[in-house]
Amino acid sequence: MIVKKKFFNFLLITIIIFIIYLPGFVRIQRLYNHKKELEKEIKVLKNENRELKQEIHKLQYDTTYIEKVAREELKLGKDGEIIYKIPSEKK
Repeated sequence: MIVKKKFFNFLLITIIIFIIYLPGFVRIQRLYNHKKELEKEIKVLKNENRELKQEIHKLQYDTTYIEKVAREELKLGKDGEIIYKIPSEKK
């Protein structure tokens, strides 16, 4: 009889502890997962930032790259060049 009562008390205490700590544990897990997502986003943004810094450097110092950008994006040409624009086919 005493063994049953001790087991029941142990079981009751275990259930109470479980009920008290479960929401906190779930919250910790959610925060941990959110932290991992933010760390991945930070990594992506750092790579993007590094690439943008490289492009800024090229735009400031690399004349070949500047000419390429001017031709492709701004549709500019050198003096005396004729630029032909071919319309794209629309579907």
